Amino acid sequence: MATPAASGAEAVLEVVASVLAELGEGGDVGAVGAGTPGGVDLEGRVVGEAANIAGWNGVDLRSAISRTIGRPAYVRNDGNLAAYAEWAVRGGGGEGSASRALLFVGLGTGIGGGYIEDGAILGGVDDKALEIGHVIVHPEGRACACGRSGCAEAYASGPSIGRIAVEMAAGFDTPLARAALSGSRINAREVYEALAEGDELASVVHAIAAEALSRVIGQALAFLAPDTVVLGGGVMTGARRLLADVAEAAPRYVYAAASAGVRFEDARLGREAGLLGAALYGASTLLDREELLGLAGRAAEGLRRRAGPAIPGTGPSAWADK
Repeated sequence: MATPAASGAEAVLEVVASVLAELGEGGDVGAVGAGTPGGVDLEGRVVGEAANIAGWNGVDLRSAISRTIGRPAYVRNDGNLAAYAEWAVRGGGGEGSASRALLFVGLGTGIGGGYIEDGAILGGVDDKALEIGHVIVHPEGRACACGRSGCAEAYASGPSIGRIAVEMAAGFDTPLARAALSGSRINAREVYEALAEGDELASVVHAIAAEALSRVIGQALAFLAPDTVVLGGGVMTGARRLLADVAEAAPRYVYAAASAGVRFEDARLGREAGLLGAALYGASTLLDREELLGLAGRAAEGLRRRAGPAIPGTGPSAWADK
């Protein structure tokens, strides 16, 4: 169901209650997993400001869910849960699987992330780790919504990619530039559609976004030493070239050993990664590892059949290991 974010916390909790009621009608619920933007403390309470939901700071989400459905609830940051789902669908880091240590970077309205190592979400204090979009890659650079300047999010989020195209349009005579100057809505989708047609402005904007993202991921390789980097989120739906260019450039921003053998992959679960991660995280409290990974595989297969090849990473080769 759509989140009525503009209507505030109470309206969102009403929708949560409606979803829980529907789930309860489908069978006996054992546990509930939930994801939320913003930090989450050990009691399942939202801490700090959460993007786009007025009054969400301080909401006791775990208690609200448990009271409504009468079962245990487990709440984590949504970026961490997206990472958890992408880890699980790759086999969970067991023998012969694709990933033991996975860094997920989600590109959408903002840029978030999550990190999984040996099945554990490494979320830091209040699940606030991996706010990768707010790593400064250009000191004194573009203004960011967080109040700082030069954050990766100011260069490579969906809205930022669109804004940069609009700001640079006057220097180009291309279809994208003309559309931007006419007042047409420009976001990452329009930029990458133009890039596929060879638009020069789109190529420049893409290079700016890819460079910023490569810088921050290069730093993450040094700090975390993942074996797999996954790029997901709405921006990646049409930005297939971004993955290849970041995979090539990120190693330039870190010492050689940190990038050796690291795989760069599309998200296998598309925009559903956070949703499925919440479900799998709740299920992990009831199932053993083998059962959990089996559930992840079935969920991913169902998603693949429903959506087909429109979701990045759902082609035959990407699904061969499941």
